[in-house]
Amino acid sequence: MNKTVLVLAITGALITWSTHSIAAKPEWAGKGKPDLEEVKTLAEAKKVEGEIDDREKQLDSMIEEKNKKAKKSKNKKDKQKLDKELDDLEDEKEALEESKEKLKDKKEKLEDDMDNDEEKSGLEKQKDKKAEQERKEEGKGSEKGQQQREENSKKWWNFWE
Repeated sequence: MNKTVLVLAITGALITWSTHSIAAKPEWAGKGKPDLEEVKTLAEAKKVEGEIDDREKQLDSMIEEKNKKAKKSKNKKDKQKLDKELDDLEDEKEALEESKEKLKDKKEKLEDDMDNDEEKSGLEKQKDKKAEQERKEEGKGSEKGQQQREENSKKWWNFWE
């Protein structure tokens, strides 16, 4: 009796674990789909662009392979299956091309932002920071506190004001 219970328990455990390992994985599993919203620097954009190019090359080779198999296949079921797989691969390729265009736009925007930052001199950057800080401080504190802050923030060489 103990042997039968043990055999049943082991068999049940193997069946439950095997169903989990056989389960179909999603299409994108292991590919690490790049999310364009997460790209914030030019280096990241170039890295994602390289990943997209690599994936596009993989898709091209897979499409060629499926086309060859479809031409060689004589079975109607196999041809239909291969045609469906080809359609899926072509859809994925189109999606990759769209994301590549979006990435190109994002990359251009990042380059423009970098150019704008480089054009500003140190003094301009400092003035921008100061103006932003003053805008943030405007609504803070009481009237008396704001007056004291204004008096304290005056430059020492502007004593005539």
